[in-house]
Amino acid sequence: MKRMKIAAKMVATVCIALSLFSCIKDHETTLGGVVEVGDVLPQFSVTTSTGAIVSNETLKGGIGVILFFYTPCSDCQQAMPVVDEVYRSMQDNDNLRWIAISRNEGTEAVASYWAEHNFTLPYSAQTDRVVYNLFAHSGVPRIYISDASGVVRAMFDDSTPLTTEQLRGAILPLLP
Repeated sequence: MKRMKIAAKMVATVCIALSLFSCIKDHETTLGGVVEVGDVLPQFSVTTSTGAIVSNETLKGGIGVILFFYTPCSDCQQAMPVVDEVYRSMQDNDNLRWIAISRNEGTEAVASYWAEHNFTLPYSAQTDRVVYNLFAHSGVPRIYISDASGVVRAMFDDSTPLTTEQLRGAILPLLP
């Protein structure tokens, strides 16, 4: 009997811990504060790994592509190479502004993951959820594509695997 109680507590603890770091999208609509297509980007500012400042204001005037990720997340591990591939193929377009923002993951872990996978997409490692929570309360990856006035025109989340065709298809119509 005592072993069963201990086992039940262990299972409950593991389930709680996994939910805290989960990629899975949960009851966001009941929590509010989620940026949707048609919304203006919230005010935010991050510093990239190269020291550049990216904010809702610096994205205006061009097409903004914002990726929120957590490197241990399997859905993110599938989406990040797609985003990096599209970034590489379009990085010379001055009308596009890209940023990948970690959700609760520090510089060392993100830099190591970027190096291991040869990613070139600019990133900002955030050790908390402050910026992420301006956009959503749960679920990664999340990709927001904004127009020149800062309005979100497309969004992708973890509900379906992202393809290069989908991402390009969301970006190209916004380009001048």
